[in-house]
Amino acid sequence: MKLRTAIILLLAFFTSGCVTGYVAVVPGTTAVEGLNVRPTTTWNAAPSMLTSNTRKGTQVWTRDGLLLDRIIIIPAVPDGETIFISRDKSAALPSFKSDMLPNELEELTESSLVKFFGEGNAVVNTSGLRPHRFGQHRGVLFDFDASLTDSPDYHGMAGAFIANKLLYMMIYVAAEPYYYDKHLDEAASIIMTATL
Repeated sequence: MKLRTAIILLLAFFTSGCVTGYVAVVPGTTAVEGLNVRPTTTWNAAPSMLTSNTRKGTQVWTRDGLLLDRIIIIPAVPDGETIFISRDKSAALPSFKSDMLPNELEELTESSLVKFFGEGNAVVNTSGLRPHRFGQHRGVLFDFDASLTDSPDYHGMAGAFIANKLLYMMIYVAAEPYYYDKHLDEAASIIMTATL
């Protein structure tokens, strides 16, 4: 199943010039369901047909292709819902709770990323949990590594905060080592300056 998904994404990457629906996200403030993010360079918002495991309202941006790098912007997740979706009914995704502590948000993300990459095909470890203010809202930042059996290893950074009992999360994930380092400064800036 994971290999099939990787092949589909690889084909999408190589044929992205033929796929309609990619939209340029230009520098400046961009609102994603009430979450304001500020890219300083142009990114490409992926069409929903290539991001079927994301919630409604989520945007996925890339610079070099979805297999190589992406920022996943997940706005306004209600209590009791998941940060990703799965078409596989047997893949039980963990749910967000509006009273989660910082370490629980980290654990939610780690468990969700395992499902995102394909359970049984990925080992995800988070580290570096630290506080961060997103405007007036207290939140967290943390890093993660993902080792996959059928594709490159990934490294990432995530930021999250809860406002009005809704979860706002941004995840940068990119192939190690080149692509992660290539876009880290820009991605970290987008995550760390996000506000409502």
